[in-house]
Amino acid sequence: MIKLFASLEGEKLSIRNLKVGVILFFLFPIILIILGKSFILNNYVPFIKDYEKEEIKFLMNFLYFVGLGVFFFCNGFSDFISKKLFVNKNQLDEKIKAYYIYTLIMLSFLSLISISGLIGFLICGNFAWLSTFSLINFLTLFSYFPTERRFKKKLETFSS
Repeated sequence: MIKLFASLEGEKLSIRNLKVGVILFFLFPIILIILGKSFILNNYVPFIKDYEKEEIKFLMNFLYFVGLGVFFFCNGFSDFISKKLFVNKNQLDEKIKAYYIYTLIMLSFLSLISISGLIGFLICGNFAWLSTFSLINFLTLFSYFPTERRFKKKLETFSS
C-alpha cells in the first residue's frame, strides 16, 4: 500500500514538473505576436512587395494549409504517436517517460501552426495572418496540456 502511494506521489510530481516545462510552448505564440507587433511598429517591410504573383500565392496557400492541416489532423497524429509510445509499457516510470515524450512531440507539432503564420507574416506583412495562426496555436495547446486525468486516460486507451 505504501509503495502504491509513493508511486502515485511520484506520478503527481512528474506531471507537475512537465506542466512547468510546457509553459514555454504557451509563451511561444504570445512571443511571436509581440515580435510581429514590434515589427509593424518599426515599419517592417515584407520580403515580397507584390504577393499577388502565382508563385507567392502558391506558397501562401501552402503555408495556410500546413497551419490548418496541423490544427485539423492533430488528433489523428496524437493517436498515431500514442500507439507507438504507450505500447508495452509496464513500469510506471516508463509510462511517465512516454507521456513526457508524447506531450513534447504534440506541443512541438502544434507549434507548426504559429511558425507557418510567422512565415506568412514575414512574406506579406499581414499581421492578421500571424495573430490568427498564433491564437489558433495557443488555444489548441490547452487540449494537450498535461494533467493527471489526461495521463490516466491515455494509459487506459493505449496501454496493453
